[in-house]
Amino acid sequence: MRQTAIRTSALRAVVPFTHFAWLPVPIVLAALLLASAPALAQLSKGNGDLRVMTYNVDEGTDFIEVSRATTLEELLVAVGQTISQVRATDPPSRMQAVAKQISAAAPTLVSLQELDQWYSGPFDPVTQTCGPTTLEFDMLQELLSALGPSYRLAYQALQYQFPPTPGLIVPTGAFLCVQLRNYNAILARADLSSSKFSWDDPQSAQYLNKTFFTTPSGEQLPLPRAWVSVDANFHGKPFRFIGTHLESVDPNIRRLQAAELRAGPANTSMPVIVAMDANAQAAPQPQDPTYLDFIAAGFDDAWSEIFPAGSGFTCCQAQLVNNPVSQLFQRTDLILTLGNVEAQNIALFGITPASRTPEALWPSDHAGVAAQMVVEQTK
Repeated sequence: MRQTAIRTSALRAVVPFTHFAWLPVPIVLAALLLASAPALAQLSKGNGDLRVMTYNVDEGTDFIEVSRATTLEELLVAVGQTISQVRATDPPSRMQAVAKQISAAAPTLVSLQELDQWYSGPFDPVTQTCGPTTLEFDMLQELLSALGPSYRLAYQALQYQFPPTPGLIVPTGAFLCVQLRNYNAILARADLSSSKFSWDDPQSAQYLNKTFFTTPSGEQLPLPRAWVSVDANFHGKPFRFIGTHLESVDPNIRRLQAAELRAGPANTSMPVIVAMDANAQAAPQPQDPTYLDFIAAGFDDAWSEIFPAGSGFTCCQAQLVNNPVSQLFQRTDLILTLGNVEAQNIALFGITPASRTPEALWPSDHAGVAAQMVVEQTK
């Protein structure tokens, strides 16, 4: 998702809600990107057979109208527009398309972002109260069902959530309440023998540094971000796998969250693989300070190691993911390593027309990134 502006705190500073602001990209640039993207078959080359992946699967909206609402009436309409956008992106169909991309990459571990649960229920405009909400979309369960028995949930982390909020569907005049829970998760292969691959010690935490969404009534709702990790063992070689989704645009908050990550779960004697939507631009120039902080701290960027001159853009398709030509224009989805880990191959997934749903929707507004790794024995 791209960036929108949300009012924060008494200072009413402008901060992000999701991702970077959409920038138009010439069709010719998109065509060149697709033509120069590394072939998926490249993951079959090399000595190492550990594969890891990161995929922001797209919660279905950029919350543009919510971010711009200045009155309760505008917020009412904005919530209705938001759930309409989510429905238009057809999460169940897209999760089937995402599952095909994951299956094609065959990663041992997958870091996933924006795995949302969307709830809806009745709203009484007379009493101004919400009735019970029911689950409308569960993106994790839809994805796991599409993947089948080869993958299972290793761990998931709640990032932010919104209580039932009144909304109005303008074309029909229908009132409803919408509730959201936003998760990060790690999936692990379930069809490998324990002698080859195992994992334990799942952990997660929300970052102390976070932004807030101030509603038109003055209520402040926190927008925390979170990390999730597992300690894995692949062919007798241990490593820590970390997934996260850093703050979208506020550079100070994002840098502080990244520093928390490096001082926390990434501070280990084991080799570390971080697979994330960093919301930190690695390409094109200028590179985001948060990205540069990771490099300065000794992390290697798997993409730039394999394709030092390749753009590898991963973000972002249109809000409704129905644009006919891919318009990815920046690289923010990263696989970083620290310690005795060597990236041998890396590729983008979900960027060709063939990856779209039968309704011609992209699997996500982001590309998936999968890498083939060799983990060396820890000394």
